[in-house]
Amino acid sequence: MTESQDELNAIMKALLSAQGRSASDGKILQTMPELPEVQTVVSQLDQKISGKRIVSAWSDWKKKILTPYREFVKNITGATVLGTRRLGKHIIIDLDNGQSIIAHLKMTGHFLVKNESNRNAKAFTEDRINGYIHHSITFSDGTTLEFSDMRKFGWLRLVETKEVEKLESIASLGIDALAPRLNQKYFEELLLLRAHRSIGETLLEQNLIAGIGNIYRSEALFLAGVLPQRHIDKLLGEEKERLLPAIKKVLRQAVKLRGTSDGDFRDTDGLEGRFQRTLYVYGRTGKPCKKCGTIIERKKLGSRSVFFCPSCQH
Repeated sequence: MTESQDELNAIMKALLSAQGRSASDGKILQTMPELPEVQTVVSQLDQKISGKRIVSAWSDWKKKILTPYREFVKNITGATVLGTRRLGKHIIIDLDNGQSIIAHLKMTGHFLVKNESNRNAKAFTEDRINGYIHHSITFSDGTTLEFSDMRKFGWLRLVETKEVEKLESIASLGIDALAPRLNQKYFEELLLLRAHRSIGETLLEQNLIAGIGNIYRSEALFLAGVLPQRHIDKLLGEEKERLLPAIKKVLRQAVKLRGTSDGDFRDTDGLEGRFQRTLYVYGRTGKPCKKCGTIIERKKLGSRSVFFCPSCQH
């Protein structure tokens, strides 16, 4: 069985397992980190590692460093971090030697930044999710950037900075959901390209609009008062006008709360996000709507489950 088949099987197993849970068990379905989680990591990394010089690197899972390992270590050693940025769900760490480290968290990957003052913090020593360290980069001041990944599907690679946006998984992305130039006019033009598809399915198309995942499309559609199964060509003008502000509001609020932790995501301090405490519909099948009391429903749309209130959404 190939590596890609292993990954696909693991993802499907996780999804089937999540869908098989009781609607009343109070657990959040397992998902990959989405835009808010990745942006949380990028913002924290920018504050914590920018300006630091790399002195060494280590890995016990070299096949997930997609650049030949010796080449990866050689080319990052001695380089200084200029800054970090996000492209879709990719984390980009730009170096001063014209190279950039690209990382993708996949299902359970997350970066931890440790130094002398926090290395023995409870989040790092007692939370088992933070204990699956497979890659580590050490800086000249003793700070370490560690990559914990229970399922070991996350990856790192090194490319020339000028080539980053040419990487296939990045070049294929649509406009970022939080990009300032994604205004109402542009948004409605994109929707017209999928006029006969449901709005719920369309919002997950990363080559159209990048960054909206399963959690945040359910929450945004609830905020906008639109049922996910509605076809785009049947939406009223006022409904379309509510959608984009709802999407951006939900994503920005999730970034502010450091994302949603469904059991695996942790920020660079090893801490859970807090957005799961504010969820209105996602993962709440069989529970009363927080606004009207109607029971939240779950529906299979395409290959993914979507959550909604049949009274608040139309």
